[in-house]
Amino acid sequence: MVATLSIVEGTQPSRLLDSAAKQHEKAAALATQTAELLSRLEALRAAWRGGAADAAIAKAEVELSRHRAVHAKLTNYATALRYGGVNLDPLRSQILAMASQARVLGGVVADDGTVTGHDTMGNMSPVLAAAYTATLKTMLTWFTRIDETVAEALRTGGSVPQTPPPTLKWDEGDLYDGDPRGSDVNQDGIGDCYLVATMSAIANADPQWIKDRIGYDPQTGMFDVTLWDGHEWRHISVTQADIDANIAQHGASGVDTPTPGVTNPNAPLWPAVLESAYAKMKAPGKGLDAIENSVTPPALEALTGNNGDWIFPATEWMTPSQNIDSRIADALAGNQPVMLSTSVLGGPLEGNHVYSIEGISGTGSDATVTLRNPWGPDSGPPVIEARLGDLIGTNPLGGLGLGPTGMINIGRMGS
Repeated sequence: MVATLSIVEGTQPSRLLDSAAKQHEKAAALATQTAELLSRLEALRAAWRGGAADAAIAKAEVELSRHRAVHAKLTNYATALRYGGVNLDPLRSQILAMASQARVLGGVVADDGTVTGHDTMGNMSPVLAAAYTATLKTMLTWFTRIDETVAEALRTGGSVPQTPPPTLKWDEGDLYDGDPRGSDVNQDGIGDCYLVATMSAIANADPQWIKDRIGYDPQTGMFDVTLWDGHEWRHISVTQADIDANIAQHGASGVDTPTPGVTNPNAPLWPAVLESAYAKMKAPGKGLDAIENSVTPPALEALTGNNGDWIFPATEWMTPSQNIDSRIADALAGNQPVMLSTSVLGGPLEGNHVYSIEGISGTGSDATVTLRNPWGPDSGPPVIEARLGDLIGTNPLGGLGLGPTGMINIGRMGS
């Protein structure tokens, strides 16, 4: 029988670790007694000869064998209990967190892990519900297998068979195709261009920085993402269900495709992992929709530890030159991310959108800027070239200096 949510909730696997510690103490005490018995036996052999000595030695050897057998059993008990506590406790937390998240998104969660969408409220679509259902049922099956393995080891006193983890849909091999690249990002259904363009810019500037943000635990199937929360670097757990939900909502990776229910498993997964972690940190329990419509500095801070430097081209005409061309060039040469946010005017670009800047050639207003649209190839060419002067619009007679570019955000990674 597969464990249900109510059964999992009623368990306290952490107490297995307490029991394991007690069994370990008993085994250690018995090991000391066994060592003393062995020492006495060796002394007996050296000092006593004859029939009576042989009988005494034989009796002592039987007692020594019994001690060793009990010690082995106590050691196996301790190992089994620790195995259960170490594996079941985090798995219990993950299962209950997944179920809670599904309910927050408007899902109805049955005791067997089946998730269905609410007819009138919430964001739980049938595709998203199916993703949560599949992951919850896998985790419940895994919980049952580990629990049964521990129970059998305790019944027999034997060693714990190493229960292999279940086959998981996503693992560390899905994260990258070589090094992370700006082109790995493909924004579709979530209006968070400020975040995904920043992710793209960082990948273009320093691929290793992306890799350093993401870890993976094959024993739990969870990704561990390190983000700056404004005070400290925080570890955010991204579950298999989080990834499935991201793909179902057409998040930041190229894994999802325009065809409902179809995925491209060969596309790098890291954008979906980072986007999911950012949503869990900034809007816990609310899903991806809650991180729509913001600006690049908070995203840059979360990913790099600071919000970088800001340039507002609209003021270029009335202030000493901000040297926009050289600042962009220097940043790119120094492997720093650069993002360009457009105003409502848009000009040659989409209005109210964010692009990553991947290159600049030439100087002054005639410099050519190479930008990447985080929409990817779904909505026209993903890479665009534009004249810097056309982007910043600094002529005061043409709208008081207001041009297509609202802000340029330059990173300061490593500072």
